[in-house]
Amino acid sequence: MIEVLITVLVIAILIISIIIHELAHGFVSYFLGDPTPKEAGRLTLNPIKHIDPLGSIFLPLLLVISNIGIIFGWAKPVPIDPRNYKNVRTGWILTAIAGPTSNFIIFGSMFLILYLFNLGEVAKLIIWYAMAINLVLGTFNLIPVPPLDGFWLIFNILPDIIRNKILLLLESSYGVVINIAGAFFAILIAKYTVLPIIVSLQSLL
Repeated sequence: MIEVLITVLVIAILIISIIIHELAHGFVSYFLGDPTPKEAGRLTLNPIKHIDPLGSIFLPLLLVISNIGIIFGWAKPVPIDPRNYKNVRTGWILTAIAGPTSNFIIFGSMFLILYLFNLGEVAKLIIWYAMAINLVLGTFNLIPVPPLDGFWLIFNILPDIIRNKILLLLESSYGVVINIAGAFFAILIAKYTVLPIIVSLQSLL
């Protein structure tokens, strides 16, 4: 019974965290002059607008059950149109970095709460999972492979001729395969880099 409750807790925290991640993308894009996120109805906390059944529920549940040691997921990507930014490169970079930044802000806030306050065991467990999940999400999304945010950060500092060739490749029939391969590669990187940090954070419990 305890394991079931922890699984529900972990998935609930993950869903909230990835919704905030996508909201950060949307609000920054909107603030920079792009009405697309608002027109798509994505500047809302309503989870129904954001949840992706595969990335928000099925995959996290599978990762928890398989006890792989790391959990992550995704929501429906917030649609943006970088052509609406006054400076396309700068706007795209700021929008891309907004998601991971929101996760690191949550991680830092939870760390301070856990460090500064004398909490009960249940509260400590909830705070710790919020810390761990947001550290994984923030770090994972900065890995510079498609389709992650880190890729778009690197993409937007490349010369136009290279950027155009990459866009053509991603928009081709190979795009889906590249994104899937990139995601699996990022999982491997995260498992051997972020997981040891998460393990060390258990000393805070």
